[in-house]
Amino acid sequence: MEFKFDANQQYQLEAIEAVANLFEGQIRVEPKVELELGSGLAAVANRLDLSDAQILENLQKIQAENGLEVDSKLETIKYETKIASKKIKGAFPNFTVEMETGTGKTYVYIRTMLELFKRYGMRKFIVVVPSIAIREGVLKTLKITEKHLKDLYGNPPYRNYVYDSAKLSQVRQFALSSGVEIMVMTIDSFKRAENIIYSTPDRLQGEKPVHLIQATKPILILDEPQNMESEKSVEALGALCPLFALRYSATHKNKYNLAYRLTPYDAYRQRLVKKIEVASVVTQDDPNQVFIRVERITTRKRTVTATLAVHKLMKNGTVREKAVAVLPGEDLREKTNRPEYEGFVVEEINPGGKFIRFANGIELQLGESQGTDREATFDAQIRYTIEEHIRRQERLKDKGVKVLSLFFIDRVDNYAAEDGIIRALFDKNFTELSAKYKGWNGTDAAQVQAAYFAQKKRRSGE
Repeated sequence: MEFKFDANQQYQLEAIEAVANLFEGQIRVEPKVELELGSGLAAVANRLDLSDAQILENLQKIQAENGLEVDSKLETIKYETKIASKKIKGAFPNFTVEMETGTGKTYVYIRTMLELFKRYGMRKFIVVVPSIAIREGVLKTLKITEKHLKDLYGNPPYRNYVYDSAKLSQVRQFALSSGVEIMVMTIDSFKRAENIIYSTPDRLQGEKPVHLIQATKPILILDEPQNMESEKSVEALGALCPLFALRYSATHKNKYNLAYRLTPYDAYRQRLVKKIEVASVVTQDDPNQVFIRVERITTRKRTVTATLAVHKLMKNGTVREKAVAVLPGEDLREKTNRPEYEGFVVEEINPGGKFIRFANGIELQLGESQGTDREATFDAQIRYTIEEHIRRQERLKDKGVKVLSLFFIDRVDNYAAEDGIIRALFDKNFTELSAKYKGWNGTDAAQVQAAYFAQKKRRSGE
């Protein structure tokens, strides 16, 4: 059996273009030895000749075209490390791609790597993942898409493999190769000082593996980067001396320089997911049902602006959740191209009180949203999903079918935080519903979570 891949999914092409266009103006670099290491070994490195100002200009153009908030500066991560015996300081820019679960995120970033090679000659990539399970998924996708992508890109010389501390010859190959090298690593394999990557094995003639990687100025592909935000993880990423990092997730914690966004609403509208079952609580014929969320209130000199998330009518006829910047006096009907926003003219933006008021009398605080009874909707959806999950598992367990239920959440903190609204509602509903079903024997949420994290800890030690 052979999988057939559609190379013309518009939303995937948009995500690939958004990243590739960040480096518009960069000439294609042909491979050559660029850095001599202390041992006499050399490396073929990535190169980027554009200035930060040129990259920022490209980013701002992309953000404007995609209806995203336009950044005023490049977001970078600073680092201090050593190459051979020389201590160096540096910083690398980060760019964010937000794609909903199940829409081909891994396919998109693999293809993006090949697009960067085709356009600019960038050839050294490291895919960093937070767990062994995700690593195996990435390797599987690399394997099944290899023929498809080689056909699509004219059979480029590319190799992919998992980093293995027992096979350090791979690191030398990564450094010296003139082809496209895609190395997949878990963050734990290079997060601690005692990791072999920082040692000096005889197999590399006294050179540390990390020095060979540093010399290539690798491009980092961060898969689920919200799981790599600890101080040690960030230091480990910097220790690789990357050229830049591309961050891919549906639930980012930090959205450095957002270049592309595909929200759950976008995925639903474009029918990109197989099925969504929604239990919602809404009031019919209520003008308050127009969706608005206050993302940010900014004061610059004498100008006060607010960034709002709204449902905007796009040129292709679809309605997407987009961030728009507004000033006092501006009309959301014009900003969204939708008559449903009639009456939502910005009357006041108050940075001290952290609220925005509209001419129709509706007032929203920073971080507040309107358009639905938020907590009631969350509660109904969560309860419905949990109960359906339990029922289906009971029906299908004898057939060996595993039931998987996904929640698309609006903000990571709504679950990750101890007092997160989604976490609290999930725990309450799970505990109540598990008591109703014999197979669950009243198991509470805390017990399930403890068992999950214990299993995760055991797997990370494998």
